[in-house]
Amino acid sequence: MPSPSPSIYENLSSSGIVHGQRVLDNFTGKEIDTDRWTFFNIATGASAVSANTLDGGLLLITSAGSSSPSGYLGFNNICQYNPSGFRFISTCKKNSNAMGIRGGIGSADNPATIPHMAVMSEGSFVSSRALTTNNGGSYVDTYAATPIPLSQTEFVYDIVGTPSSIVLTIDGKLSITKTTALPTLKCQPVFYIQSRDNSLVKSWNCKYMEVYNT
Repeated sequence: MPSPSPSIYENLSSSGIVHGQRVLDNFTGKEIDTDRWTFFNIATGASAVSANTLDGGLLLITSAGSSSPSGYLGFNNICQYNPSGFRFISTCKKNSNAMGIRGGIGSADNPATIPHMAVMSEGSFVSSRALTTNNGGSYVDTYAATPIPLSQTEFVYDIVGTPSSIVLTIDGKLSITKTTALPTLKCQPVFYIQSRDNSLVKSWNCKYMEVYNT
């Protein structure tokens, strides 16, 4: 039997290092693992399913015809991750820019204004790809010095939290470092979708997610 392919974690980490509280999900199979994940349909017309395609992974969808449909996938407020010592790695591909998406860690099951969070933001939430953080006040979007354009191509994003900063890396290239508005409460992994055009179905894919305490 051939050896399994290394995970993104293994490709990006030093050999032999095992971090605590590590969760990995390739989103394979016919259904989302509901023992792990809980989906909240914040505004009528959103869902999270397994994509019915080869290697499709997680598919978050908003339906047409409802008013600003949105949804949120998380661990049902099971917050095991230290905002001052974590790493979150995932993939992303959306089908339109007329929608907002976020992925990373957050402290509560809530809409886009999670009280404490560190997430990658894409689409209509931001003018270019951004690192969005919150430490109990208003969330803050931070952009790269050279703007990272919105797109509908798949990319890997990597968020690392330390006591002094949150760093977002996209496709292996250091993009944004933030030293203010850092979350302080324990968090869970989160994925969020909101349509800004309710006349069309909107969706985004995630084929891989892992998060661990460093």
